[in-house]
Amino acid sequence: MVNTKKSNKNTKNTEKTKTVRAARVKRAPRKTQSPRDAVIASVNRMYRKSAPLLVGEALLFVAAAVVLFVKPVLVLTIFTYIIGAALLIFGLYRMISGFIMSNDNNGGGIDVVFGLINIVLGMLFVVYPSGSLVSVAYIFVILFFFKALRVLVFAINLARARFGHYMATLIAALVLFALAVALFFFPLGTFIAMTYYLAVLLIIYATADIYMFVELGKLRNRIAE
Repeated sequence: MVNTKKSNKNTKNTEKTKTVRAARVKRAPRKTQSPRDAVIASVNRMYRKSAPLLVGEALLFVAAAVVLFVKPVLVLTIFTYIIGAALLIFGLYRMISGFIMSNDNNGGGIDVVFGLINIVLGMLFVVYPSGSLVSVAYIFVILFFFKALRVLVFAINLARARFGHYMATLIAALVLFALAVALFFFPLGTFIAMTYYLAVLLIIYATADIYMFVELGKLRNRIAE
């Protein structure tokens, strides 16, 4: 009796397996996608993903450029406030961590001192943004001046050895000297000129995004024909 039940069960499993196999055989074969259809699908997918990003990025760049052109002093002031807030936060964090370390007998006095210095600098940037910006300009004057000296010495060594593009290096040194002199005599004017330069770069990036958007649309239309 038991063997009969087992044989019936095996027979049912065998029939079920045969039915599943037959259904698999009867399924229609998948249609292979032609190379043209694959290219069209790829271009459409790229267009759907890239077009909104390109347009949105171009609009943001144009808006930022307009603000830089119209309100350069306001942008510099906001930038100064951001630097001041960052210095305040970093100074507070470092001072608190220094106090915690001093309570644990792990030193921390240097961290407290540097934290106080950062807090004072942050307050100066927030309270006196224009004066702080001039101070930053003079710091850049020193950096540009020493960098220009190093580049000039390097260019002279290249010229003596008659090796490399020493003229390009010499031009770079002169540009750094010119920036240092301009920042020294016209600190705020130089920063405003740099904001205009940044605005022009943003306009160029926005134009490139619009060009890519237009060309991508032309490619999509041409392939769809």
